[in-house]
Amino acid sequence: MYLVTGATGNVGRQVVERLLTAGVTVRATSRNPVAAALPAGVEVIASQTDSHALAGVTAIFLNPAAVHDTVDALLRQATAAGVRRIVLLSSSSVLDEHPGNHTGIAHRDLEQRIERTGLEWTFLRAGMFAANTRQWAGQIRAGEVVRAAYADALIAPIHERDLAAAIVRALLSDDLLSTAPVLTGPELVTQAEQAKLIGEAIGKPIRFERVDPSDARDHMAAQGIPSSIADSLLRYYERAISHPIEPTPISTDLVGEPPRSYRQWVLDHTADFR
Repeated sequence: MYLVTGATGNVGRQVVERLLTAGVTVRATSRNPVAAALPAGVEVIASQTDSHALAGVTAIFLNPAAVHDTVDALLRQATAAGVRRIVLLSSSSVLDEHPGNHTGIAHRDLEQRIERTGLEWTFLRAGMFAANTRQWAGQIRAGEVVRAAYADALIAPIHERDLAAAIVRALLSDDLLSTAPVLTGPELVTQAEQAKLIGEAIGKPIRFERVDPSDARDHMAAQGIPSSIADSLLRYYERAISHPIEPTPISTDLVGEPPRSYRQWVLDHTADFR
C-alpha cells in the first residue's frame, strides 16, 4: 500500500495514476474526498492523520503543501505504524542559505525531521515547476503582455509528469535511497521565451515586459500568493542570474523517458491561458 498526500494536485494526481499503472494499491489524501475525482480503485481519505490512514502502508509520498501543521503527527504515526519509506517533494532552494529564502529554510527543516525518524528516505529537490507560469494566465487573458521581474534569468522548468515519474521510481525501487537529487527540466529558457512559447501555442502574440521585483511582488500578492512564497520565487530568479542553473533532466538521470520540454508543457496546458 502506498499513501499519496496532496493527491489532487498537479503532481499528486500524476503520481496516483503512475502507481496504479504499476499495479500497486494506492491510498490518497484529499481535503474533499467526494470531489477528488481520482481513478477507480484508489482509497481516498480526508486526512493523512486519520486513525487508519497508515494501516498497511509501506511508503509515503509527502507533499509539504498538503501536510502543513500535521507533519510531525504524520511522522510519529508513520514510525509507529511500520511505514518503511518516505519520498519527499523538496526544493532545490535548500541549497541557497540566504536568510530570506523562506522556501529553502522550510524544506531543509522538513528534510532534517524526516532523517531523524530513522525511516528510509529520498528527497527530490525540485527546481522551478513549469506550472508556476499559470500565474501569468490572468495577464494573458486580459491582453498581450506578461510582466515579470528578472527577465534574463535562465531556468529549466519541470513538467509535472516528469516529476511524478521520479517520485514513483523513488517509491517503488531502491535506486534513490538516501539521496537528494536536484531535478530540473531539460532546457534553459528565459521568462520572455516562456511567454513567447505560450503565445505560439494559443495563437496570440505575447509581449514580455520587465518590471521591478517590488512590482512583481505586488502583482503576486494581488493573485493571493503568500508573501513568503513570492519572495522565494523572486529569490530563485535572482539567484539564477548569479548562479547559473545546470539542467539535470529527470528523464536523463532517473527514468527511461524522453525529457519533456517547457514547450511540451505549454502544449499540454494551452487551455489554462485561453
